[in-house]
Amino acid sequence: MIEIRGLTKSFDKHKVLNQIDLTIRKGDVVAVIGSSGAGKSTLLRSINLLEVPDAGTIRLDQLQVDFARKTKADVLELRKSTAMVFQHFNLFRQKTALENVMEGLIVVRKVPKEEARKIAARHLAGVGLSDRMHHYPKQLSGGQQQRVGIARALAMQPKILLFDEPTSALDPELVGEVLDTIRKAAEAGNTMLLVSHEMSFVRKVATRVLFLDQGVIVEDGTPEEVFSHPKSERTKQFLANYYRDQEPEFTI
Repeated sequence: MIEIRGLTKSFDKHKVLNQIDLTIRKGDVVAVIGSSGAGKSTLLRSINLLEVPDAGTIRLDQLQVDFARKTKADVLELRKSTAMVFQHFNLFRQKTALENVMEGLIVVRKVPKEEARKIAARHLAGVGLSDRMHHYPKQLSGGQQQRVGIARALAMQPKILLFDEPTSALDPELVGEVLDTIRKAAEAGNTMLLVSHEMSFVRKVATRVLFLDQGVIVEDGTPEEVFSHPKSERTKQFLANYYRDQEPEFTI
């Protein structure tokens, strides 16, 4: 169980997140949708303290952190409990795919090197990259790099996986392989918080959908409720504008 209460974040005088309350149960796949600038990425980055909230608390099982009074130990434990998949992969360019996945296991989890190697190889195989383990990022396509990022996150066995627009930096023909990898991770029971503009994917994979607008959750429901029967006029407007402006999406 993950509970967030009163999460607030401002940049200068602009309030990006305003008193966010959110509960995520084990195995939930929660998708966050909304316009650019709504605060979606900031929400994810605040959860693992890549951005430091101004106020609020988070509880992950027995760990409770007050953002305004966090300690270095709190930050370390929170980051051990979460793993993020970034828009732009964030792989170490001088390390192979295998070494990229091993890095967090060795440095953060203190796993012995040979054990880390076995774990990393298993997770790379799980995302279909057994034949690319010893390739460097520059030798991999964007989709393959993102799958390395997903393997790296899964290998850490986090309490929650955070996906920040994981397909936004990919060429259209590479989107499907990454979405398929995320779908399989969801089906395996991983708890996820996913920011995505791939609406057809969200509708198929998410157990809950949040619509975030101006730093506030204005809609929270099942995919059917949010997409087919939205209650908020702002949600209705967003979905109408989105589908009018978008090209047909890739479906899996």
